[in-house]
Amino acid sequence: MRIFSSFPRSASMFGILFLSAAMLLMAAGCDGQKGGRAKVENTEVEYMSVTPQDVEYSRMITGRTAPVLFAEVRPQVSGIIKERLFEEGADVKAGDVLYLIDDAIYKASYKSAQAAMNKVEANNNVLKVKLARFKAMLARKAVSQQDYDDLEALYKSSCAEVRVQKALVDEARIQYEYTRIKAPISGRIGLSSVTPGALVTQHQAAMLASIHQLDPMYVKLTMSASELATLRRKMADGVMEPGSFGKVRLFFDDGTPYAHEGMIDFSDASVTADTGAVTLRATFKNPDHLLMPNMAVRAELVEGRAVQALLVPQPAVSLNADGSASVFILGEGNVARLRTVKLAGSKGRAWQVIGGLKEGEKVITNGLRYVKDGMKVTLAGEGK
Repeated sequence: MRIFSSFPRSASMFGILFLSAAMLLMAAGCDGQKGGRAKVENTEVEYMSVTPQDVEYSRMITGRTAPVLFAEVRPQVSGIIKERLFEEGADVKAGDVLYLIDDAIYKASYKSAQAAMNKVEANNNVLKVKLARFKAMLARKAVSQQDYDDLEALYKSSCAEVRVQKALVDEARIQYEYTRIKAPISGRIGLSSVTPGALVTQHQAAMLASIHQLDPMYVKLTMSASELATLRRKMADGVMEPGSFGKVRLFFDDGTPYAHEGMIDFSDASVTADTGAVTLRATFKNPDHLLMPNMAVRAELVEGRAVQALLVPQPAVSLNADGSASVFILGEGNVARLRTVKLAGSKGRAWQVIGGLKEGEKVITNGLRYVKDGMKVTLAGEGK
């Protein structure tokens, strides 16, 4: 009694109150746990029925335009420019005369070559007639075989000389025609780098003008080699519809779409070493010449089309550390069942599922925080 009486009465009362409060808190905690379990057991969820749909996959990438045909106009003979016959910035056709070079020397050379050819042809005709006469005389033994053979050799040499002279005439004619510098392709011609009176030389490095063909127009794009390989693998596996890759839509800087769609018609056979990218090329109609060479554009590249694809909202899919994915299926009796699925890619805020899920199955999309495999859940809105 002395031991207990050594403690003040106030301390004893405080201890009793403390123990009472602790017991009340423990009781409340137990009740809270019961309430929490009840909440889990009565977890409300939302679901969606999986319905197949056709899906087009695409991505936005940057590109740059390039002409289908491009030509640099250069002189093929030397001389003084006499006249420029085109309007800068105008459309020209293949074969149109663009410049005239002073042709006096080339014209004289052409006429000289023609005269020389006429001379050798006349001599050749004389030898031809004489050879025919010698042949008749040889049959009558009026000339020796040696005389006939010598004349025949002389005639054949004359024929060769005629052929040589004809080639020289053709060369002189070509040089003469080159004084009329013509457009090699049809397209839009740019600024002229020379004016009448300028001296130009044969095959000079500086071009006189350039011509771009504007319709159709190329657009060059780049894509990661690994991404391109993945797309081709999906095509081979049947995830994407064969032949659905390659459609391209263009957009200008202000977001305005270009009226014509293009198609990928070229894929480079090699990968750029420093970027790991592959160059792709699409061809576009350009009747209004809205696309100009070296213009930067935004392109929407259609990667492929999935037919009757199964899409599941991304929040409904759990991505696991081992690289697998899973969803909760609403089974009979509103029991949640965990299901491992195989994903092929994303479309917007949804995953495309290619394995582990069937058409018509119900996937839980909301209220997944407390859901566990085998748990019975309550559907949102029931009993209200």
